[in-house]
Amino acid sequence: MALVRRIARPLLAAPFIFEGVRTALRPEREIDVYPQAFDAVDSALTKSAAPGFVDARTVVRAAGAVAAGAGLLYATNRYPRAAAVALLATTSVGWAGRKKVWELRGEELTQEVQSILSDAGLLGGVLLAAVDHDGRPSLGYRANKFVERSQKKAAAKQRELEKRAGTLEKKAKGAVATAQKQLADQRG
Repeated sequence: MALVRRIARPLLAAPFIFEGVRTALRPEREIDVYPQAFDAVDSALTKSAAPGFVDARTVVRAAGAVAAGAGLLYATNRYPRAAAVALLATTSVGWAGRKKVWELRGEELTQEVQSILSDAGLLGGVLLAAVDHDGRPSLGYRANKFVERSQKKAAAKQRELEKRAGTLEKKAKGAVATAQKQLADQRG
């Protein structure tokens, strides 16, 4: 299975890297699809505490850079699950928003539907990649095992301390009895 992953990860990541770089270099492509939405984002950003240089174009550019970086991480098998989640977050919204199927007819509609299905297939692959454990347990499983090991160690330590406390108690009782006997002998 490792060989399949080694081949499949770069193949799955390639379109995301390409789109991410394209979006980072030319954010206008995304903005031209829904200019009203990006105008609303710009007005919201100017009203917020965001720095003055942050606008919709910068946000789109940053999302493209994040998608390209996540694609590279996934392709090189560095943090593959986190990279897959980042790819899902950055690209699914952009791809879904770029399709104007309702305005198309005929062959254009067919090509656009085919493109949407291809994009959906890629997103499905990334969704599978986000939950692929690659033979390694998930973080939740590892956290549960860590807690179990810690509880076992704590219980063993408690038993050890209780045993020591019992031994010390016996020694203390013996020392008290000896001291009482010596005190009685000195008085008597």
